[in-house]
Amino acid sequence: MIVSEPVIRMENIIKRYYIGKPNELQILNGISLSVDQGEFVSIVGESGSGKSTLMNIIGVLDRQTEGTYFLEGKDVNKMDDSMRSAIRNKRIGFVFQNFNLLPKANALKNVMVPLLYSTEKEKNQKERAMEMLKMVGMEERAFHKPNELSGGQKQRVAIARALAMKPEVMLFDEPTSALDPTMVDEVESVIRRLVDAGMTSIIVTHEMRFAKNIASNVMFMAEQGIYEHGTAQEVIGHPSKELTRRFMYRARMFERNVTKDDIDIYSLCSEIRQFALSFGLTARQSRGIEYLCDELLLPLLRSDKNGGHHAVVQVIAGENTADYQLILQFPTLAADPLESDIMDEMGRKIVSAFTKSLKSEKNAEGLWEVHAEL
Repeated sequence: MIVSEPVIRMENIIKRYYIGKPNELQILNGISLSVDQGEFVSIVGESGSGKSTLMNIIGVLDRQTEGTYFLEGKDVNKMDDSMRSAIRNKRIGFVFQNFNLLPKANALKNVMVPLLYSTEKEKNQKERAMEMLKMVGMEERAFHKPNELSGGQKQRVAIARALAMKPEVMLFDEPTSALDPTMVDEVESVIRRLVDAGMTSIIVTHEMRFAKNIASNVMFMAEQGIYEHGTAQEVIGHPSKELTRRFMYRARMFERNVTKDDIDIYSLCSEIRQFALSFGLTARQSRGIEYLCDELLLPLLRSDKNGGHHAVVQVIAGENTADYQLILQFPTLAADPLESDIMDEMGRKIVSAFTKSLKSEKNAEGLWEVHAEL
């Protein structure tokens, strides 16, 4: 049986930045990984854990300080600048979080940029660029400039540009982080189609639902390296190591402190929706959160004439991403919030219609909390 060489193989990668003698900043320490043909790998972790630095090394945009990197069996360390440039242009497609489109060029010309370095005739370049725009559903916007496109449309153009030279590997560095929540799905659907077609891909993302549903393997980065590595179900669903468990729990939790003077229900609910869309929040669950905030949270905050009331709002996504819990904590409230006359009968009926259960209790610190299962 012939075992094929991994598309990407890294051994003991170390990256240091020198900031003046004798100071140095170490970002990566001893990273080893391999990615096979057609594999989709998701890299997750806290900000500052080195995810983007690792992606830049994989994408040949940066060099490691120590260690070896083999791309399609070839030692990248031994390549000169012209060979590295050829790899960036032809072998690897890179999609960044901020699109990096030319502002004065339309979508078609933006996609044609990498083709300008090829030997193809301009007619063929245009045909290829239009083919890529069609692939991402943007052919009808081919002659629109970036300022005439939505964030999701800009990112789809960026993906089309990265695909123009028929790369062997696609790299996505937080491709949805700069997008409005309503635009995330359109970009994720394009990435999903590429993966289904067998494109070898690596993505850095904070969208845990997407990573869990589509990635064949997940790498959690911490302590300057790959702290935990396994299937998406193992790392995201049932992590075995402490730092991974903490990260995944925080990733499933939204928390805000609000007061009577600074609360904006519409802004708060929008933030909650943006967080929860990563885990598949339904329209009904979203309405339940809005009604609880409108019928209970806001009136309770406004009920204190002295302005002393404040609350902690938490939304926790369940591990199966189908269940949500909304917790409203009231540190300054003396009485049971559900026993007050803040909510009238109609308000209670509305809230009950959109929640599986609603109860109030004191927590371990003696503070009143309202728990709603959505």
